[in-house]
Amino acid sequence: MQRYFHVKNPWWENKSFNTGIKRPYYIKKLQKNLKQDLMQIITGLRRVGKSTIALQLINSMINENKMDPQKILFFSVEEPIIKDTPIIKIINEFRAEKNLKTNTKIHVFIDEIQFREDWEREIKSLYDTENIKFILTGSSAMLLSEKLSYLTGRYLKTQIYPLNFEEYLNFKKVKTSKTNEHLLKKAAKNFLKTGGMPEFVLKNPDRYLETTVESILFKDLVSKFKLRNPKVLTDLLYLLADRVGTTSSGTKLSNVLEINKDTVMTYLNYLNKTFITAELPNYTTSRNKELYNPAKIFFQDTGIANTYASKFNYGALAENAIYNKISQEIGEEMRVKLGYWYEEKSEIDFILQRKKKVTVIESKMVNTIENINFKPLRNLLKDQNANEIIYVTEGLGGMETVDKADVNFIPLYKFLKEPL
Repeated sequence: MQRYFHVKNPWWENKSFNTGIKRPYYIKKLQKNLKQDLMQIITGLRRVGKSTIALQLINSMINENKMDPQKILFFSVEEPIIKDTPIIKIINEFRAEKNLKTNTKIHVFIDEIQFREDWEREIKSLYDTENIKFILTGSSAMLLSEKLSYLTGRYLKTQIYPLNFEEYLNFKKVKTSKTNEHLLKKAAKNFLKTGGMPEFVLKNPDRYLETTVESILFKDLVSKFKLRNPKVLTDLLYLLADRVGTTSSGTKLSNVLEINKDTVMTYLNYLNKTFITAELPNYTTSRNKELYNPAKIFFQDTGIANTYASKFNYGALAENAIYNKISQEIGEEMRVKLGYWYEEKSEIDFILQRKKKVTVIESKMVNTIENINFKPLRNLLKDQNANEIIYVTEGLGGMETVDKADVNFIPLYKFLKEPL
């Protein structure tokens, strides 16, 4: 076991270690949270880069914050050599080897914590009695949520998302300037196809996205919940991939799949909680309408959506990428409301309300204004006030006035690249 820990913690011996391509946004956020005594939970889709970001955080702690590397421990509970070893025993052996007293503060990183039974009791006991800053990673909100309630008030949670477009360009080493906008336009279309799973973007290994999803479905869900018909999960995923950006009621999906509606709703919840999919509710001031109208389904990674779809759908994937950008940027902001608007057969893709500012965002993959039907916008403006109106297009830019309202047209690559 000692050899394992020295391999996993090369900084003990002042050895260099691979931290991959930096993702500064997350490191800055996690570093800020280090100043608090609360433990940190790093969560997100499988293979989205949680472990790599944990190593990047360790690297910055040592090299930028000048922390003692001998007081930093990293291990994964999935490793066979330690999977049955109590966490307290691991930490006691670590303290003994490093000659660290119980009241000496240490930083303990534990990878894929959700696979340890009763981990929350072990962590709570250590958190309450010893001077330990825990940083835990986990890839299923469902497997974590039932445990985290036991730790209420003791943790901060950070979700890691697939690469956004700016990160994608950095990973692909695409240089941006006003003279190469045509390259950005091409890169945006490739981004829709491949998505933002870091290793897939870098190496494009065969069947990478399929095996990632299969691992989630069968390791995180089927084995955990003893699902009797796991094929339905895959069938549902194929169905949703062909319906990206459309409303999908449980009744409609159950009819297509020929299974019970309650089963469909349970499986949809599974896909959301494992970060494969996400739901966009109806934007309305009526609570009844919000509950009655079905949500739109999006994928947290457009590459996975494209892989499971029957064909490449540029418009649907562009709308999905727009949703991902908005939801990632607003994160866990307070007083924010995001939804789609639908009234009398008129639909607007996104309405974002931040405090008192309302932004309307519509996805139209066109290059000329003549190809845009503004009737839904006109109907919306009869019903809602808007401070800002944005139409995300394939290549159309500029501003026009529609019924006395200023409409900004922004090419997809610009919208994805620049802050909201």
